[in-house]
Amino acid sequence: MPTPMPPEVIAPADVVAYVLAALAIILIAARAVGTVFEKIGQPRVVGEIIAGILIGPTILGGALAKAPLPGVPGVAGSGLVNDLFPLQAFSFLNLIGQVALVFYMFLVGVELDQRFLRGRGRQMLIVAIAVTAVPLGLGFLCGALLDGATWRPDGISSTAFSLFMGAGLSVTAFPVMARILQEKQMLGTSLGAVGVGSAAIVTVIMFLIIAAASASAKGSGAVSGAGTKLLLVLGLSVVLAVVVRPVLHYLTRGWEEDGPLPGNLLAGLLIGALATGLATDRILGAALVGGFLFGMVVPARPGLAEAIIARMTDAVILFFLPVFLAVSGLRTDLTLINGTVLVGSALFVTLMIVGKLVVGYLAGRAVGLDSKEAGTLGALLNCRGLLILVVALIGLQLGVITPQTQVVFVIGAIVTTMMTGPLVDLFLPKDVRKATLATTALSVEDLADGRRVESGTARIAR
Repeated sequence: MPTPMPPEVIAPADVVAYVLAALAIILIAARAVGTVFEKIGQPRVVGEIIAGILIGPTILGGALAKAPLPGVPGVAGSGLVNDLFPLQAFSFLNLIGQVALVFYMFLVGVELDQRFLRGRGRQMLIVAIAVTAVPLGLGFLCGALLDGATWRPDGISSTAFSLFMGAGLSVTAFPVMARILQEKQMLGTSLGAVGVGSAAIVTVIMFLIIAAASASAKGSGAVSGAGTKLLLVLGLSVVLAVVVRPVLHYLTRGWEEDGPLPGNLLAGLLIGALATGLATDRILGAALVGGFLFGMVVPARPGLAEAIIARMTDAVILFFLPVFLAVSGLRTDLTLINGTVLVGSALFVTLMIVGKLVVGYLAGRAVGLDSKEAGTLGALLNCRGLLILVVALIGLQLGVITPQTQVVFVIGAIVTTMMTGPLVDLFLPKDVRKATLATTALSVEDLADGRRVESGTARIAR
């Protein structure tokens, strides 16, 4: 086998030019494809996911360069996609995408009205455990059925492979689900809060499963590795609630509802979100969890959330988030699809729907939701978005799954994400959502004087 060529190194001054050109391409594709998907009744975010794939190797041909890893040499890219997105420029775009996810989940945490979470901890925990435990079990079934060299690399144990398949089936697209809720103007409802709260718990559990799979692949203790990470996340949550929240209450004590948001205050909040994202990145490998947790401890002072959202929404929704979606799409090559991959994809997607949509519905009914609410909850939890691609990329980096398995994950992401909007509309038609908003959505109703207001992220997302 020939020795792989190292990635091309370009001059620092040229990296800037490549990054600027890439950002322009990404934003044009995101706006164009997102608009098309809006017109056919899909959330804009689904179009932005597809846009990332369309500007990648699937259409442009070639392959992105691979950065060297400890013990693994880098690989040179090829074709038009590598000409447009060379490794150094792509690495910078990837960093922008990770920061984007932290800021976006910070906004979701800020906007989520915690009054709807109070007294619902039992509901959220039961739902989260159900829609994680069952898919994890289905992952071992999937691992047993997809046990050939096409799916599992040589030398990888069936346990490590099955755990990664279970992690993929367990995913709920926390950020994409939140974005869809915003577009449907449901994030400020009790159902939206239970959905996002359950998704937050699922996301933490899912990354713990990945930690266990990673430990198993490396030959160390899977249970002890995941248990340590869980304790660290719980400890961080306690520090945020007991130490950070009172500090933020003190720092915002002079906040006036109709006044401007001080630059120092916003800068301090952004620093806090980044620092907490760093902590969860080191613990779980998931900075987005930290952004959300920090957003949750921002004091619920009248008008403060709206002011933060108004200042940040344009940059995060219109610029940063499309970069994250595009970076993930650029890593996907759908030309690997063949008959075998289609059969594996059909099996995987079926198990995805059973493990989330069906189990989510049953769990929703078990915790007291009516049939339409439980169906909506199941549809929301079934949304995979791009977090499943994060799982796939981690699996590829560890050598636990093959590129064909990654494509199966991508197909599952597209199918389940495109299902979400129509299913939500089916279970909760627009007139029902309006009635729900009128009675429960405190975040869109100024209770002090009866003025109607709309959250910045919901307005921009539409």
